[in-house]
Amino acid sequence: MKILFTKYFITHYARLEKKLPNLKEDLLKALKAFDEKTAVSMGSSVYKIRIKSSDLNKGKSGGLRCYIYFFRQTESLVPFCIYLKSEDEDIPRDILKIHMQLCIKKILKK
Repeated sequence: MKILFTKYFITHYARLEKKLPNLKEDLLKALKAFDEKTAVSMGSSVYKIRIKSSDLNKGKSGGLRCYIYFFRQTESLVPFCIYLKSEDEDIPRDILKIHMQLCIKKILKK
């Protein structure tokens, strides 16, 4: 499975990386372990995954959340939003849709 990172996602990621030095390894591990059957579907090929941060002692439930778009045709994952659960409980669907659209636009321009 391919993982595509956009500049839009990297801006979100960079803010967290300052607080969480092991974020890269934690994120890649979670994305490589992605299973469509066990991930939380948000509809329209969008999934929410929980990520355990090795920098926090809170497990998955108190760790990170990442929203990804799954391109079935190319078996590609495109993360488009990542945040600490302690900072945001959930992202409203309308805001989530904006994040996704901005990320997808970047991919289609390539």
